[in-house]
Amino acid sequence: MKNFQKIDKEEYKELLEKIKFKTFFHSLEWLNFLEKEFSWLEFEYYLYKNLVLVFGKIGNKLISLPFSEYGGPLIVNGEIDFNDFEKSISEFKNFKIKFHPGVFYKKESDVSTHFLYLGDKSEKELFNSFRKTLKHSIQNANKDIKIKKCSNLKELKQFYNLYLKNLKRKKTIPYPFSIFKFLFDKSDILLAYYKGKIISGDLFLEYHGFVHYFFSASDFRYKKLGASYLILWGKIKSLIGKDIVFDFGAAPKGSALETFKRGWRGKEYAIVQLGIKRSQEKLRSSGLRNIYALLPNFVIKNISKKLIKYRL
Repeated sequence: MKNFQKIDKEEYKELLEKIKFKTFFHSLEWLNFLEKEFSWLEFEYYLYKNLVLVFGKIGNKLISLPFSEYGGPLIVNGEIDFNDFEKSISEFKNFKIKFHPGVFYKKESDVSTHFLYLGDKSEKELFNSFRKTLKHSIQNANKDIKIKKCSNLKELKQFYNLYLKNLKRKKTIPYPFSIFKFLFDKSDILLAYYKGKIISGDLFLEYHGFVHYFFSASDFRYKKLGASYLILWGKIKSLIGKDIVFDFGAAPKGSALETFKRGWRGKEYAIVQLGIKRSQEKLRSSGLRNIYALLPNFVIKNISKKLIKYRL
């Protein structure tokens, strides 16, 4: 490449140690796990001026970073010259990059996240700032719901089964269970119990001053009980007074998910994307999705490891 110097894994490791801001998804432990787990995936590492970039190579596509809401370059030192980078990155073909707002952001994007800084707020002040309907949902959640930390693989499998059912209803390919198992002891997984049954769960990742709301799943039959609100509010309360940014994760602009996340009154940041953009309308209208939704859960579990690459 003309402007991008390809580096090996050891060089990447040395540079990563010098970088102040990085995410869990840039760690070699995560990248090595993904390469080992998925035979169709390999990573390439590049240096561009003061930036380090990781691409996951999937067929003829280069994605930075797959299995993450964010990817993109990391700054070794100084600042990013976005216009210069955008011009130079065109050397690559069929690529996709999503920038973490902690590295770079601008206002124009069709995907956003919300960051809620919790180091300077009291519980009362924070709660009073929430959208009225959100406060009502928290206050009226069923009092018999108990929130517990996921402590074993049996509970993790129950949480994953909820996640699988949620994505099946949306006709979306789920991440395989192996990813949940890998994250089990590297994340905080909170579960909501109602009458001895797990009805909701959230998985949170922590890195460099951020707590990232990464996975969430609920039993649709118990939606009115408000378990998901209790889990999220409980996690946020546990972080009040700490020098932490709570990251609500990516959501498409104008979606119901964005409306939900906006209600917690975090600051909105656009997630800037360069390269490939999937046609959501084409995906929604695909007849294959309707067939996929009819498959038994055990079949979906077995094939998700191969099919997930088409979602990335």
